Amino acid sequence: MENVENFEELLEQYLPNIENGEVVKGHILRKDTDYGYMDIGAKGEAKVRVNEINNFEIGEDIEVVVTSKSEDRDGYLKVSRLAYDLEKNWAIINEKFESKEVLEGVVTKKVNGGYIVDIFKYKTFLPGSLSLFKDSEEVLNKKINVIIKDVKDGKRKKIIVSRKEAENRKIEEEMKSVNIGDIVKGNVKEILDFGIIVKIGNLSGLVHFSEISWKKGMKFKEKYSVGDEIEVKIIDINRSKKNLKLSIKQLTTDPWENIEEKYPVGKEVEGTVENIEKYGAFIEVEEGIEGLLHISDLSWGKKLGNIEKFIKIGDKVTVKIIELDKENKKIKLGLKQLTEDPWKSAGEKYTIGKVVDSKIESIQNYGLFVKLEEGVDAFVHIADIAWLNPSVKGYNKGDMVKVKILEFNEADKRIKAGIKQLEVNPWDEIFEKYKVGDRVKRKIKEISKFGLFVEIESGIDGMIHISQASKDFIKNLEENYKIGDEVEAEIIDLDKENKKIKLSIKKLELKRVKEEEKEMIEKYGTTE
Repeated sequence: MENVENFEELLEQYLPNIENGEVVKGHILRKDTDYGYMDIGAKGEAKVRVNEINNFEIGEDIEVVVTSKSEDRDGYLKVSRLAYDLEKNWAIINEKFESKEVLEGVVTKKVNGGYIVDIFKYKTFLPGSLSLFKDSEEVLNKKINVIIKDVKDGKRKKIIVSRKEAENRKIEEEMKSVNIGDIVKGNVKEILDFGIIVKIGNLSGLVHFSEISWKKGMKFKEKYSVGDEIEVKIIDINRSKKNLKLSIKQLTTDPWENIEEKYPVGKEVEGTVENIEKYGAFIEVEEGIEGLLHISDLSWGKKLGNIEKFIKIGDKVTVKIIELDKENKKIKLGLKQLTEDPWKSAGEKYTIGKVVDSKIESIQNYGLFVKLEEGVDAFVHIADIAWLNPSVKGYNKGDMVKVKILEFNEADKRIKAGIKQLEVNPWDEIFEKYKVGDRVKRKIKEISKFGLFVEIESGIDGMIHISQASKDFIKNLEENYKIGDEVEAEIIDLDKENKKIKLSIKKLELKRVKEEEKEMIEKYGTTE
């Protein structure tokens, strides 16, 4: 028994003394699924979790920390490479905390109130308010830059980091490197109603819609998309607010600078119809330069009611520069000015009384508009279409008709024409053919409350007033007469000025009564 105790004492003296937490150097012997096995010299063999030595190969010598000096049931000591790295990295953590250096970490987990970020193998806490992450953003396994905000040593080491401060540090450094006038490349971050937000490195800037193009009203939302790489010019810097004002259009020269040389008054140019309003069309002659083609400058003829019937958006048109206002950046264009004003010679061509062929351009309730030639129109009032029952019915747009020039107004560029004037006025024939006192037999054409209407000639009616319908009192004409009845009446009035004919049945009846009385006296000496 005494020999045994002496042997154990000698054995303890022979075996090297080892403590938990001691750093030792070992040689990697082999690896399996869960562990790596190391020779740590006189201290024997130890095992380490295999995921802690993934970056090392079998045969390499590495330093580890003893985590358990007692052998497990398989006879191995336990060591840790992670514990070694953490102990070594804690000094680095404190150093980076003091220097406020920007570090790179990996987001490994989302927790209540923030995120877990791995830095130097430590799990640090990133508060949500300092993360700059959006709720919908996918952040797991994302590499980010942070600054160590706070460190607490102890049994459980605590580290708080801030991504916000790291990004602000980058922005501050980049703000120092940019200047007004710099031309830089960036990516479209966001498209707003009032402009484009561009990301330039860690900086952001706004291209206001007025700085996107020299072209007014450019539809920039259709031209640019989020993610597009674009070139911009820095036109203003607010270093305190870390804001940049950017411009795309200032990468090129203002096209209005030498406008008088490029587009002098009288020059003919080709442009594209960009926009149409009720009063005219806007024509782009080059990007950034638009001119107005007023509706009154489209045609020498009548004014157009709807400009879109004449030109449409996207049409290529040739126009003439008729006015140039560089100060207000306005150009007035003309289309009709490409040809000579036909009204200059219209007075000689269309003298009063001349009969000409024309084409119906427009039909209105009050008359016809006819084209005499390109740019010269005339108006035929409904009253001048026919002598009797004038109407626009029977006429169609595009029909060719002969007209007679009735009036010519050169100052207002107006011509009045007539169609009925090409025929004899039937009323003139009526007044030559009939006289007051003539008796006629005609059929009743219409019955009204105040009289009877009979057709004297085709299209010409005469009226018998109710008071002239009979020598006897008549209250209701329809009780005594019917349409189609033939009546005999005497013409009592021919109104040439108002084109009216009045007749009387009563007068004729009274005359007949007198004639009968005269005949009775002559034959019998009495009327009874």
